[in-house]
Order: sequence, then structure tokens, then C-alpha cells
Amino acid sequence: MSDLWQSPYVNVFKHYGVGQWKKSRKEGDVTSLMDRVVKCPIFKIAGVVPANNYIAVPKHNSQSLGLTGQTLFLLFKPLPGQFFIVHFEVVTRCGAVIRISVSNLYKQFKASSTWLQFPYSPPENSRWTVMQLSFLLLLRKYVNKDYSHLKCMKLCANMLIKNVMMTSRPYSASLLPTKARTVDEVTSREGTGCEEPLPREMRYPVPSGCSWVDVYHLVRLPETTENISVPIRQKAVLPTTTPPPFLSATKGNRVFRELPVVKNEHSKISVGRSKVKVSEKINEDFQNMSLTENVTITYGKNLNKKSDKTAAVVGPICQLRRVVGFGPCRNVILSSTSEFLYYAAGSMIVEQRLDTSEQRIFAGHTDTVLAFTVNPTDEYLASSQRDSPLVRLWSLASGECIGLVKSSEDPCNILQFSTSDKCLLGVCAARPRSRFILWDTSLLKLKGDVSIVTEGSCSDTIITAQLSATSSSRIASCSSRALQIWRIRAGKLKTCSISSFNGLEYVLRDVKWGTLASNTEEMIYAATGSGIVVQVDSHRAVVVRCIDLTTVEGPGIKSLNGLAVHGAFSVTVGEDGMLRVWDPEWREVMLKVGHEAAVTGCGVSTDGLKLLAVTETDTVGVLDATTKSYTTVVRSHSKRVLSVAVDRRHIATISADSSLRVWELPSLSQLYEVFSSGECPTTLAFHPYKNGTLVVGYSKGTVRVVTEGDVTEELFDLSAAVTSTIFTPNGRRLFACDALGTLTVYPGDKDALLLAHSMKHMVAKGGHRAPQTIAVSADSRLVAFPGPTEHCVTVLDTDTLNCLLKLDVGSAVSSCLDSVASVTFGTVMSRDLFVCTVTGRVLRVDSRSGVIVSTHQPFPSGPPLLLATEYFVLAAAGRHFKLTEYGSLSTLQRFIAHDTVTWAALATGKLVIVGDVMTVWSVDTKSARTVEPANNSIIVKEDDMEEEKVDEHPPTPQLPPTPQPPHSPVEQHSPTGSLVNEVEDTTLFQTVDIDGYEREGYDEGEDDHALVIEEESEDDQDGEAAALPPLNGRHPFKLSPEVPSPISPEPSLEPPRSLKHIKSDTPHSSLSDKRYMVSEEEAGIRLVTVIGSDTHARDNLIWRGQNLSYSQGNVVVTENLKTSEQRHLIQHSERITCLAAPPGNIIRLASCSGAHKLQPSEICIWEDGDLMGTLSYHEHQIQSVSFTVDGSYLISVGNYRENALVVWNMSDFSVHIVAKTEGHANAVVCDPQRVTEFVTVGKHVQFWVLDSREELSVAIGSIPAKFVKSMGGNVEFTCVSYSDNGLVYVGLVSGHITLWDPHTTSCLLHWSASNMEVAVIRYHGDHLLSGGADKKLKLWLVSTAEEDGECTVLLQDELQFDGAVTSCQMDDQFNLGIVGTVSGTLHYINWEEKTSIRLVSGHADTVTQVTGGPGDSFAVSVADGSLRVWNYEPLEQFLQFQVLGVECTCCAYRDGGRLTAGYSDGTIRTFDLEESAMVLKIVPHSSPVTKLTYSSDRLVLLAGDKTGTVSVSNAETGLTLRLVSEHKNGAAVTALAVSSLCSHWLIATADRRLSVWQAAWEVDDNKLKCWLSFPGPAFSPGGTPQPSFDKLPPSLAVFSPLERDTLLYTGYGMYQEVTFYNFISKTTTRKLSLAHWAVSMVVVPGSNLLVVGTHDRLVTILDYTSGTFQDFVAHCGEVGVVSYWEGKGVVVSGSGSALALWKLRV
Repeated sequence: MSDLWQSPYVNVFKHYGVGQWKKSRKEGDVTSLMDRVVKCPIFKIAGVVPANNYIAVPKHNSQSLGLTGQTLFLLFKPLPGQFFIVHFEVVTRCGAVIRISVSNLYKQFKASSTWLQFPYSPPENSRWTVMQLSFLLLLRKYVNKDYSHLKCMKLCANMLIKNVMMTSRPYSASLLPTKARTVDEVTSREGTGCEEPLPREMRYPVPSGCSWVDVYHLVRLPETTENISVPIRQKAVLPTTTPPPFLSATKGNRVFRELPVVKNEHSKISVGRSKVKVSEKINEDFQNMSLTENVTITYGKNLNKKSDKTAAVVGPICQLRRVVGFGPCRNVILSSTSEFLYYAAGSMIVEQRLDTSEQRIFAGHTDTVLAFTVNPTDEYLASSQRDSPLVRLWSLASGECIGLVKSSEDPCNILQFSTSDKCLLGVCAARPRSRFILWDTSLLKLKGDVSIVTEGSCSDTIITAQLSATSSSRIASCSSRALQIWRIRAGKLKTCSISSFNGLEYVLRDVKWGTLASNTEEMIYAATGSGIVVQVDSHRAVVVRCIDLTTVEGPGIKSLNGLAVHGAFSVTVGEDGMLRVWDPEWREVMLKVGHEAAVTGCGVSTDGLKLLAVTETDTVGVLDATTKSYTTVVRSHSKRVLSVAVDRRHIATISADSSLRVWELPSLSQLYEVFSSGECPTTLAFHPYKNGTLVVGYSKGTVRVVTEGDVTEELFDLSAAVTSTIFTPNGRRLFACDALGTLTVYPGDKDALLLAHSMKHMVAKGGHRAPQTIAVSADSRLVAFPGPTEHCVTVLDTDTLNCLLKLDVGSAVSSCLDSVASVTFGTVMSRDLFVCTVTGRVLRVDSRSGVIVSTHQPFPSGPPLLLATEYFVLAAAGRHFKLTEYGSLSTLQRFIAHDTVTWAALATGKLVIVGDVMTVWSVDTKSARTVEPANNSIIVKEDDMEEEKVDEHPPTPQLPPTPQPPHSPVEQHSPTGSLVNEVEDTTLFQTVDIDGYEREGYDEGEDDHALVIEEESEDDQDGEAAALPPLNGRHPFKLSPEVPSPISPEPSLEPPRSLKHIKSDTPHSSLSDKRYMVSEEEAGIRLVTVIGSDTHARDNLIWRGQNLSYSQGNVVVTENLKTSEQRHLIQHSERITCLAAPPGNIIRLASCSGAHKLQPSEICIWEDGDLMGTLSYHEHQIQSVSFTVDGSYLISVGNYRENALVVWNMSDFSVHIVAKTEGHANAVVCDPQRVTEFVTVGKHVQFWVLDSREELSVAIGSIPAKFVKSMGGNVEFTCVSYSDNGLVYVGLVSGHITLWDPHTTSCLLHWSASNMEVAVIRYHGDHLLSGGADKKLKLWLVSTAEEDGECTVLLQDELQFDGAVTSCQMDDQFNLGIVGTVSGTLHYINWEEKTSIRLVSGHADTVTQVTGGPGDSFAVSVADGSLRVWNYEPLEQFLQFQVLGVECTCCAYRDGGRLTAGYSDGTIRTFDLEESAMVLKIVPHSSPVTKLTYSSDRLVLLAGDKTGTVSVSNAETGLTLRLVSEHKNGAAVTALAVSSLCSHWLIATADRRLSVWQAAWEVDDNKLKCWLSFPGPAFSPGGTPQPSFDKLPPSLAVFSPLERDTLLYTGYGMYQEVTFYNFISKTTTRKLSLAHWAVSMVVVPGSNLLVVGTHDRLVTILDYTSGTFQDFVAHCGEVGVVSYWEGKGVVVSGSGSALALWKLRV
């Protein structure tokens, strides 16, 4: 009665007083006006941000409309060129709230359990529209729920709206009234389903002579109006939702394109001869079911039609292929043809073909199968499960569940079809009573009802029951003490019980009907636990005889467990493990088969030719009676599987039944099993290279090595239960630990496992972490485990066992104390270590720094099992597992494991999951590479994937053309990490989304029965987002519908040519992932000095008092200006692009590096030299960063290839807001007075505000046209600085400086500061500082007249530098400062004294060679043509020789203060350092000189060039004595060396040829002593065929300082190694392996140390007698220069323009 007021319709605006705003509310620009088209008052909702401009009904979110009408009519008109959005929240009958949204913001249809998003594309000529939404059909079609009522609605900008109507009547918007109708006519139409016109107040007026469709538009959601029945769920698979096309409407088109129909692959249509009763709503997890007593089954057929052309169906990554397991249901059935075997495995039923062992799996039960049966014609299968009263009916032809019937309140323990196929018997054997139910299945083939025939109960617990083969009205059953005979009389079950058998009592085990040859009537046979078979006459209910089988077989027959009766024989099985075939008189055993364990069940095929035996150890055997051959067709562990290991050919499992079993791939046939008495296996591992060799740990501490079923070794080094055994992937180490915390290490590459190390109290105590206690990285370098306490994680080096990292996770992510459950390494490239805690959290940890990168919780409770691959991470807990995208850990697909997961293992293309049974899944890694994270996913049925050929990449529907104003997209990350769209009002709607990028948490309570959840379409991510239209010609701010994802495709844009924008250099090398790093105390060399400031970075200078911080390559150098001591912060692997520090005394520093290959850009946060966190989002170079005034936020902008802006929260180092700048940005600067404001400059000047709601707004500044004209049209903004009064000064590429007002976003004035680019601007007081490409720093006086506000700018002073100014820091008085230039120099300036002092010197180009000289000086040759001489103490450049137009390629010291350098034009110049002048110039070569060296007496100069020619010249006169042309073959000379122990010298060229010469320098005699050619592959290390020599690692050679006649050679060959060659005996004495290709090499005189610079950016020192080495990182490119300065004991390494000085400590 309460809903009568809503009939026939409800005028929502009138009823809730929209316009009076007492029961409704408005926000933003909502106005009332009169519309001439619809001729009535309407509301106009406008505004750039829809979330701020809307009408909401009801007024408060806590209220509910309670409108029960099934259909809503929305009368509105979208504003042309604008975005709009409408939201409706509806409530289902089960109380769930579903949001339905329609908008032209959405690019495609999205559906989830809580939100439906429908795209709508309005036509270009916007019209008044009627949108008709049928909530009843929408919920049934897309979320499979019943509609209850409408809770609330929200109508957001931009639109004109007339009214909203709710009704349950079949109104039609386009139907016009043609005549007046009587009351009787109106009444006669009601309830017939005929459509009628809308009420007058809801109707649009139609001009005369026009049709309704010519003037207005109609959109229906959904398009179909047929009734949709709620489908019965099968195989735990949800309906497939097909992404629809865009809504559109075209003038004159009467066929309205509307929302598409969801294709439900598994929906059921009720059919049948009689009316079908539909059961009450079934809970999705099938565990809390509530059905009526008189429930019958609903039938249907699959809708296996081809999908719509626009459907995109992508297969699951994992598919269940095989099951290895049996039980606990011990029923086994042979098909009538004896071709198939049916048995239960956990919650699945398996159909296995006997000849090929192929399997078909019936998956759909949510718990263990209790009973199942197959009808005699092999058409149907019935099954029941634990804790559910439902019986499932399956079609064996299709393999699908066709319906459900309810037994009683308890599950069925026994099921059996009658022989006539007309009845199904079910027994619910619940204590203390058992209930019998008999269903009529005669209409099953006709798809009719399955009704209950009769029911009955008894007070005994029934063990087994069977229908008579001759009459479906008779049933035999037995309990342990009595036998019952049941009959149906008058529709009721009547029973007769027999408990005394000829005066004796027996324990009954089984009962069967049968007619043996000696009998004419069907008898009942019962097997007992005493070896006696009881024969009972069913008609008279009397015992005919008790057959004592022990008299035939003796007392060894023991207890009988089962029997089967056939016409010509009978079969018994028992505890003695024997299967016996008896003659009809039970007098003779015709055949018997022995088993190792007791046989618990048996069966006979229909033709009697095959016998079944089920053993206590969960094996199933088939005996062929004709051939008398016995085959074990099913093998399984009898108890829970504890762990699994996989190699290329085998799967090994261990179980609580104390067995180890090894299975062969791919057949999964068991190869062997190993039992251990008195102890249970706890962990196992395959040796990675010894095929089939297993290491197994046991509960008593024993570790055994098993090879092909034989135990070859036993280790007793552990004293408690072994909790982990694991090999390193390279097979060199085996780690094992026990429950007492002892860690043992064994060499895995030896013939025997000999204990190498044993460390007590290393691992956290307890055996509950087995078998996943220890984890090893994929590169075999790191081993991690929980320990030494349960709250810590320790990471060791696998070779040295040095502790590299200790992480305390006890309170790292929550206030409560947490402990470690397991650890797992990620990929080698990512350096990730995943730590799972007991509370279910997964911590993503950087294995180098120990920084917790992120935290996740894949499942609500309990620690998950984690496996990481290159593309995804598998997380399993309970009965579920999910695949998550590796980068973000966002769910890709979810699966049901059909069992409680205990462990899992991944092999090539296979996933093995174990619990009570073992399931083998195929893994499609190709799909895993392309799947994107999605929560609003599509459910796809496996079988239909093969039948249907669907276009996986449908064409993306095109949006109508919309204006593209210069707006900046802005997105926000909520505190929970989900993306928040400003279009949504988060106070009303709980789930938020940006243009379909949905981020919803996974609720275990919903959709957990889905077999697989598909990914969203790629079109959703690749499409361009339409920009918001302008508002009154202004573009104050907008919200982005697109997330600038780090994996988004790179736009094809030209890089900016400005000096300010950082050039994205492409390094030719990557930092090696394989490196051996040691602690500072154990290091053989120590980094003491880094020379120069980076020439590629911008704003890489921070000055705070006595401390100066700047970057060089990938190193942050912090230098004390008083003591000149340096501290080096090394965390980045790529070049640092910029630095930033918060204002004031906050000791915090942010350093940003670029991206390279798979290595993303990084931002490192440092506090007092300690790394506090690493931030990563940008895909490409980071252009600029800036802290807010209070240091609470950090703003970063990317370069031109992504245009991303990220706001980082410095409290937890998380992404706070993500946005896109309009065009590229060159710089970002935060307001020094306001925390929430900052400005970016680049293609545009953009002013940003972070408001109180943590939402980001942006306004784009406009510059007057006359200003642009005066600047020559070259408008690109490069740098920015705030003034004290809040105005903003901005520099331009054209050399102009502009002044802006942030509040009006307008340009106030401009002036020309230079004829070249302005790259630096600083403002303080009334002074402005500018510098840039003109190599000048200028000081301007800015004054403003008080009377008229006129601004005057006057140039006060300027300073000249050696390069373009790129960075500047000033003191508070704006008098002292430090300036950085592109030449790599830093200058200290004093404006008062007008002085500039060079603080830091550097190199503007690549360093080609370094050589140490006498005293405190060393020389550096640079590719810019300069030869620079440095002093060591203090470290400063004191001399430079510059030759213009050529490169200085090499240099060498000569006695007497002389320095010689080679150049690219073939000249060699000698300079006198005391006179600072050139004293000699010779031209012995016509091609670039590559190497120089002097003879041992310093009288002869050797020089090699790029063609392979070597000149021998007199060092004093420059006369060329000889040209050695033996190597002249187009390959450059890469090494020239003179022996200090003998009169020999050598030449090495890039073509891997080496010659040794014997020289008599005093007589100018050089003889060839030895010629060597080293082989090499015909391709480069990267795989390029036939590479040029300059693309290969160079050939390097030096003489040994300790062995007189030995040289050391390394170059490109088959192996990375150093060859020791004796050139006298002409033999290779030994070889030293290298981990990386060497590009430079030097030996330390008088020692056995070798220093190598590698292509992989490492400086490596090696002891070439012992072969030990250490790696060091200080460069962001290949280390092309290494040199040893003997006078100071210093190693100098160089990469690009950077030099690093290392102090030798050994």
C-alpha cells in the first residue's frame, strides 16, 4: 500500500521541489530559464568541472528516494561541445547498491559488481533527448541482480534538463496521442504491456507537420525489452559481458542505436512441456543457500551463437588442463561402454579416457564432492558436495551443469540413478538420522521438472544404499549393524530392518543387488567385516544363507570392504589387499589380484569384462578379465600434498603420507615413489642442471639426495625439521635451514654435497614457514630469508654470505607488530624482494636499499603464497589465486584453484598447484604480456573460446569532433591509492573512476566463484582523451580523463630545441645487474673525488652555507667548501638530471635520474646523506622538480615525451596527484609563500592550485598578441621565479623576460634581457637575476612607481662565464652565489666585488685519456681539443692547452716537465708545462692518433692511429724513425705498451691482432718477436651480424709487471676473459674469467692487481693471481678510461666528461 502514491508515475522534480531546494540541492552554476523549444521552464547546469556543478536528489546523502518504478525517463539536452554525466544509485533486493552512470566522458562500456558505466555520444546538432533507463532489465542483464528501488540521483554539468519521471507503466516517449480515450480503454490497456504516450507534463511538444523523431532523440538502456530470467550458475562461471559500441542518434533515423545486449554464454532459458518452477535466489558462493522445500529444476540451453562483431573476447592466461588426485569421495564408475572412468578429486569430478588417459574436468563445486553417479545411458551425471544441500545435474555431452535440485537441509552422501533411468536416489546420512529422497527423472531428457517422488528416514547412519536393478521402488541399504530393505507403498517409503543374521551379528561394510546364475530372483548381498557374505531374500526379508569365505581362502581373507555382483560371477575386496573373483556359488576363486594396501572398493563394467579396484592409498586399478592384465589408471597421495617442485621433465611432490612421488611431463604418469618410515618430507628442490636429481628435507632434520628413485646421499647437519631446501639457479649453491634457525650451505656443483657453512640462529625459528622459508634471486646473487627474528628479513650474498641488507618489517607498514611469513624475489631487472607478512600484507622492497617501495594486500586475511615472473605475480590464498600485473600488482585475472592451496610452482608454460589434489594449468605467457590491469573485467567461458572466432581488437568508435582548448589534464590519487576523478562526488559515490580507469578493491565475498576474469580492452588505454571545452573563452582548469601511464606509447614529438630542456641522451650501455659489491671496510679502492659538474643536467646545484651539492653523472656530490672534502651519494643508475631542496633549514635533497630501457626514472630522497626513499613514475627523463615551501610535497614534471606532472606526498613518499601539462614543461617552481600553489613553464605558462579538497586546478596564462609580435613569434618559456609580492617572472627562448599575475593569469609586461635564451631567473627584494645561453649573468633592478604602478627595469651589472649558465643559487642578501655552466664548472660570485671564482672545474666534452705525471699533477685529454693539467692537492685545474677544430685523443708524460698529446688531425704536439707553451709539433699520421706512449728511456715516442699504423719518432727532434704498417688493415690501434722489465713493446688493434716487438732503442732497431690473432664471433655482443670493429669491445693488452715475458690480453671473443700469454715460449699460461666486457684496462705496477673499466659502467679490480674481484659504481656510461697514477696510488676512471679518483687501499 505504501507504493500506491507512485502509480502511475512520479514527477521527480515536482515531488521533491527541485527549484525550491528544500528536498533537493544544487551546487555550482545551476540556473532556471525558459526554453522556446520545449516551451516550459528548464534548468541549465553548466561548468567546466561537472563534479562542482550539479543537481542532487534527495538533499542529503543519508536519505533515500525509495522510488520503486522500474523505468526512469530523463528529459534533457546535452550542451554542444561539453561533457556531461548523470549518476543513479539503485538498490537491489539483496541490499546491494549499484551505481549506473551515463556520460560522453566514457569511451566504452564498463561493468563491475558495483558500477555500470555507459558511454553516450551525442550528435553534433544537440537536441532535446529522452533517455529511458529500465533499471529492472539493466540489473538483470549486467549484474544478474533483482531491482528494488532508486536511492538517489545526481545530474552533473553540462546540460539543459526539463524533468525526470519514474514509472512502472510501459510508456513510450515517441508515441503521440492520436485521439481521446475513454476510461474503459485506458483500463483495458493497463497490464497488457502495450505502450502508451508519456503524460502531458512529461511530453515534448511536436510542431505541426513534423514527426517526433525529426525533432527529438530517444535513447533506451538497454535496447532489448524481453524478460531476462536469472540464470543458474554453472562451473562457477559468470556471464560474458560484451563491450558495447557508443550510443548515437542521427536525424531522421528511426532505428535508435542504443546500449548493446550482453551476451550471456551461460544463461538458461526456461523451457519444457509443463510450467517450470524457478528456485529462489541462490547465493553466489553456493554455501549459504536458502531454497524452498518444493523446489524443482530449471532447464535451458547454451546460447552458443557467434558474438557481435564489436565484441572483444580474450582468453584466460591460465587454463586448467589436468588433475592428479583422488578422493575423499571414493566412488569410481565405469561408463556403460567401458571407455571412460569417472572419479572425484577434491571439488572436481574427472572423466578419464582409459586408453589415452585424456581428462575432462567437471568444475563447479565450491567444496569437496561427497557423492556422484552416472545414469546407465551415460547422458547425465549427478553430484553433491560437502556443506550444501544441492545436487547438481550435469550433461555429459556438453560437460555443463544443467541444473540444481535440493535434497534436504543436509548434503547427500549417496547418489544413484536407477537402471530404468527414471529415478535418482539420494541419501543424506547425517547423524543420528538418515534421510532418503527419491526424485523422478523421467522428464529429464524432455527438459521437464525433476520432482520428488517420495522421502523417508531411519535412525541409523547409512553406509551405502542401492536401487534394485529390476524395480525402482525397492532399495537396499546398510548401516554398520543392520541391513534395511525399502519399498514404496502408497507414495511413501516403508522399511524393514535386519540386524540378526542366523542369530549372529556382523559389522556390515557393503550391500549390493544381484542375480547370480544359481538364483532366479534378485537377491541382496552384504559384505561383512568378518569375511562373510550374507545373502538375503528381498521379498521375504529373510536371510537365505551366510557364506563364510574364510573356509575357501583361509583366515587370511580378513575383513571384506566391498563386493560387486554380476550375472556370472561376483567380486570381493578386503583389508588383505586382494581382489577376488568368485564363481556363482561362492565356492571357488576364479581370479585374484593382490595390492600393496587394503582395497576399499570395487566395481564391474556392464559387460563384465573390466573390474575396478580402489585401494586405501588412493590408487584406482582396472583389471581386464579377457587378457588378465592389470593397469593402475589413477595414482594419488593419500594425504595432503605439502610441496611441489618442477623441472623441465618432471614434477615432484611430497605429502603428509610420508611419500615422495615423481611424475613425468607431460603425461603426468608416476615414475617412482619413495616412502620414509617414521618421518615426513617437508621440503624438496630439483637441481637445476642435474636432470632428475632431487634434494628432500625431512621432519627429523635429515636431508636426502634422490636420483631416479634411489637415495644417493644423506646429510645429518640439521637437528630439527627442515623448513627449506633451495638451489641457486646456476646450481652452484644449495641452501637448507631447519626449524631451529640453522642455515647450512653446500656446494651444488660438486659430485657430493659437502657442508661448506653452518650458521646457527640465522633464520627465524619455527616450522610453519616450510617449504618457503628461503628465496634465491634469479641471477643467483642474493639469498633472502626471515631472520634472525620473525620480524626481520635478511639478504645475503650467495658467494661470500656477507649480509647485504637487514629489514625490520615488524612495524614498517602498520602500528601493530607484524611478522614475516615468506619472502620471494622479483625479476632481476626490478631488484624487487616481496615480503609476505602474517597479516596478509605484501611488501615490495628494493633489495639494494631496503626501501619499502609499496605495500599491497592481495587477499583480506592470511599470508598469500607468492610467485613472481617477468610479466605477472601469482598470489594464492585459500581456494583462490590471482595473477597481478608485475609493475602495479593490479589484478589481471582471478581464478578458483578448486582446492586450498598449500604450494605452487611455475615451469615453462605450466603452473602446478597442490593441496589435497594437484592441478596442472597451462600458462599463456603471450597473453600475460598484453594483459593490462583491470577490475571491471569480462568473464569468458573456456569452451566457447575455441568455437568462436571473435575480433580481439574491434575498431574504436570515434567521438564526434570537439574543440581542443589549451587545457591541462589533472588527475588525483586518493590516499588509498585509487584514482579519483574530479567529475565524481566522492561523498555520494564510493567507487571512483577516470574515463574507465577503475580501481576497485577485490571483495572476497563477491565473484569468487568466477573461473577467470578477463582484462579490459586495449582501446580503453590507447584512445585519445577529448579535452574539455572552453568556458567563456577562458580555460581556468579542467580534469583529465586520461592517466599518463608509464606504459603509454611514446608520442611522436620533436624535442624542444631550448637550452633549458634536458636532452634525452640514449646511453649505449646499462648498469650491470651482475656485480659484486662489498662493504666500505672491505673495498680495495675508495672513491675520494669526483671531478666536474654534469654538463647535461639543469638546476643541479644546491648551496646551503658551507655545503655545496651538485651532480656528476649518476652521483650526487656533497662538498664541504672549507675542507674540500667530498661525500658521494650513489643510488641512481642513470644520469641525474636535476636536484631540488626545500627552502629553509630542512636537510632534505631530491635527486632525479632519467630512464633507460626497462629502468624507469627515479627520484631519490636524501636526508643528511642517507637515502630515505625512492620514487618512480615517469617513463622518460625528469625535467624539473620543486619542493613546496613547507616541504610536504614534491612536484616533478617529465620531459616532452610524456608531459606528466606528479605531486608526491613526502610523508609517505607516495603519488598524491598525477596530471598532464599542456605541452612540454621546462621548469616547475613552487610559490615561496603559499603551500598549495606552483607554476610550470614550457610551451605555456600554467598556474596550479592544490585546494583544500586535495584536488588540483590549473589555469593557462594568456600573453597579448602584441607581446608575441614583439618577441618575433618565438614564444617558449624556459625558466620562472616568484617575486616577493606574488608575481611571477618568466624567461623565454627569445631572450625576453615577462612578468605575470597568477590570479588573473595575464602577462603584465615584458622586456628583452638578451638576444639569446634566458635559462635561469632568480628574484629577491627588488633585484632580478637572469642568465642563459649568452654565457652572462645579469643583475636587474626592478622598481614600481607608487603613484601609477608603472614598473621600471634597469640593468645594474653582469658577469661573463666560460659557458651557458644552467643553474644558480644565491644567498639571502642576493649578493653571494654559485653559478653552474654547461662547461661543467661551478663559479662563486660576489656582486659587491664584481668577482667570479671558479670553485669546481670540469670537462665540457668526453675525456679520451688520463695520464699521471711526476709530482702532484696529472693530465687529461678531452674531445673538445683541450689538454688539461690538474693539480692533486688541492684538486684544481691549473693549466689548459686548447687546439680549436680538432679532438685531443690521447696524451703521455715525458720527463722534464714535457706533455705530449695526439689529435684527430694526425698531429702530435708537445707542451712545456713550466713555460706553458708548445715546443714541438709533428705530423707523422694522416688519420686520427689513438694511442701514445714513450719508450722506457723516454727518447722514443710511439704513436698509433685509426688505420693501424704505428709511428716510431725521436722524442726530442720529432723525426720519424720508422712507420710500422704490419697492422695497417683499417682497424684502429687500441693498445700500445712498453715493458718495464725487458726491452719489448706491443701493438694491439681492434681486429684482435697483437704483435710483440723487441727493441734496441739506442740503435733504433725493432724486430717482430711474436704475432697473435685472437678469434671472435661474427656478431656483436648484442647479436648484430658482421659488426664493425668500433662496435665491439676493444682489444687491450699490457705487460705483466711481475712476470718478465708475459702479457695480458682481453678483447672480444667467445668468452669474457683475460689471457696470460708468454711471448717467449709462445704459450698461454692461464686465463682469468671476467664478468663483463672490458673497454679499458690498466695494471698496477709492482702488484698483482688489474683495474678494468667495463661496458656495463663498472670499475672492477681483480687479483689476477687468485682470481678474486670487486665491482664499484660511480658512472652512468661505459668506463672508457682507467689509469693508475703511480706517484699517488690513485686509480682514475672516466666515463663521458666525468672523472672519478679512487684511492688504492690494497
